[in-house]
Amino acid sequence: MKIVIFSDVHITRTSIDRTALVLRFVADCCDDADVVVVLGDLFDFYHGYDGYIYPWYRSVTEGLKKLVERGKRVYFLEGNHEFLMGRYYEQYTGIVCKQELTFEIGGKKIFIAHGDGFARLSLAQILKRPFFYRIMDMLGPSLTWAVASLCRPFLSKGRKEYSEKVRNIFRAYALQKFADGYDTVILAHSHIPDVLEVSDHGSTRKYLNTGDLAQYGSFVTYEASSGFLLKKWG
Repeated sequence: MKIVIFSDVHITRTSIDRTALVLRFVADCCDDADVVVVLGDLFDFYHGYDGYIYPWYRSVTEGLKKLVERGKRVYFLEGNHEFLMGRYYEQYTGIVCKQELTFEIGGKKIFIAHGDGFARLSLAQILKRPFFYRIMDMLGPSLTWAVASLCRPFLSKGRKEYSEKVRNIFRAYALQKFADGYDTVILAHSHIPDVLEVSDHGSTRKYLNTGDLAQYGSFVTYEASSGFLLKKWG
């Protein structure tokens, strides 16, 4: 079995280059995968509406949908820029949208999440509540997009530089998950590609961060012969 995991492209309404990058990546790296995991912040803002997909996200959505049609399992784990992908997105694409994934491979417990949930309270976390989702539903896609565009500078920084402090915060969280019994922890959000291996009573636990596909070309794969690896594309 082969798994491909990538994140943090932040496609916007005008970023034709990033859209093209994702489509190339899907063609180059996901063609032979059995499972593909979008680990959040693929889009710079998304809230799901019945019968509607933002036109500027349509081509990437169709690319992921084709993977499902070819029999691959595709998961979309929402990041801090995705605000409830919605039932229609799942029904239309066949993609399973979740907040996190936990599963076992060869007796090893795996935990995968975008990685914003354990950070200090942010504007995105405040907005990810039923009350605000109802407001977004009432405003409709056009007006909600306009409001989101105004809020974008407060949701996150456009380009994240390397920070050892941030890297260590994510590593500390991974250590907590190891203590909870997980053998492999995979996160995103920090935009910092990272790998940490910890020996524990003869076994090795592993933390990986997918980093930033757009900036670093970094992503994570799994194959039975090599386990989970951080790779660079392009």
